[in-house]
Amino acid sequence: MSDFFDDLNEKIGALGDREEPMGDDLEHDPTNGRWLERETAEAFERWGYQTTRNEYLFGLETDVVARRADLQNDPVDYLVAECKDWHTTLVNRDAVADISHRALLARAMPVLVVAWGVTTQAWWLAQVLDVRILTIDDLYADSLPPLTERRPPQGTLRTRREPHVSELRSNMPHLLKRQSKLDIETPVFFDGGCGPCYVPDRRGNGKYVNASDTDYNIR
Repeated sequence: MSDFFDDLNEKIGALGDREEPMGDDLEHDPTNGRWLERETAEAFERWGYQTTRNEYLFGLETDVVARRADLQNDPVDYLVAECKDWHTTLVNRDAVADISHRALLARAMPVLVVAWGVTTQAWWLAQVLDVRILTIDDLYADSLPPLTERRPPQGTLRTRREPHVSELRSNMPHLLKRQSKLDIETPVFFDGGCGPCYVPDRRGNGKYVNASDTDYNIR
């Protein structure tokens, strides 16, 4: 594991294939985060969601909240998104922690949308907490990218292998471990290696797509 994280520190710079921040189009003012919030909401709507922006969730302003128009009793029926339209600074782990907190409060799945990239520690924490990190290019895909068994897809990490998500998670502290009769997968009720449970009222918690079955081209 130590060699893997050494490789992370050496090789990951920004999320995606860009080595430098993206250029701005004429309609995009990087000093105004509303542009990326609007693009995110419009992407969610194309993917079959109803959205609102800048909602307060128990006093915490949330950039985009979304509910699937045709509910499928699936974890991603509800989404909360944080948008970071930063072009000269990588997004840090605080943003990942913030959106995962909102997801737990809302019983929704967390999404972090970034204009350029994230730090190594932010990327790692996102894998641990099942926070989807989307780039601007991802917003023009046909659907919300899935959570995959091996993280992450090609273009988001420049290493020779993709770790299984369970490799990135530690065990729960002994004092917090307890069993439950609820049919959910979460480190709160089970041991380490399981994903966080944002949505105990819906099926499919901790279910990851085999990366080879997705649209991603895995190295």
